Amino acid sequence: MKNAHLSYFPKGELCQLKNSKFHQPRNLPLLDQDLNFLPCSVAVSKGSESEMKEFCEPVIAAKKRRATSEHIAGITLSDLAKNFGVPITEASRNLNVGLTVLKRKCREFGIHRWPHRKIKSIDGLIRDLQEEAKHREDDHKALMAVTKRQMMLQNERESIERTPFRELEIETKRFRQDVFRRKHKARALESQSSSV
Repeated sequence: MKNAHLSYFPKGELCQLKNSKFHQPRNLPLLDQDLNFLPCSVAVSKGSESEMKEFCEPVIAAKKRRATSEHIAGITLSDLAKNFGVPITEASRNLNVGLTVLKRKCREFGIHRWPHRKIKSIDGLIRDLQEEAKHREDDHKALMAVTKRQMMLQNERESIERTPFRELEIETKRFRQDVFRRKHKARALESQSSSV
């Protein structure tokens, strides 16, 4: 069992390992094509230049190019803020950079988490308030309270766009929990009424 690791080698190579200090590499066949490049070099040797253009141009056009370092350095916080409303993968496509590059750029600005979900949550709360305002058009005090809450959420959304690394306000979190609780109770009542 002591020489178990040597059992992977054929007998000839095992002798070479035992008898010499350095392992001699086996002679491997050389390939006509460099595997690091597209197969255009093969097309040149086998066909004419027109055939090569027909073959290579679509392949080269389909290949994505890396973003230049000047383009990456030119991305500002305002450029990122324009894309906070969409998922990070879509934002990376909009900014023409890779996902890893975008995440690295976010870390430079102190954004440790992409704020799309916070903004989406606030937008959902604003929509719920707008629906509630439609139902309470008769009650002036309730309408004023809904409008005040809506303005607070709008300000919260704008402040997240300016400083995306900050947490939601405690008041916003409580309001969101109340909305979730009301929706859950409404679904539970609806399912009970449908089952009876």
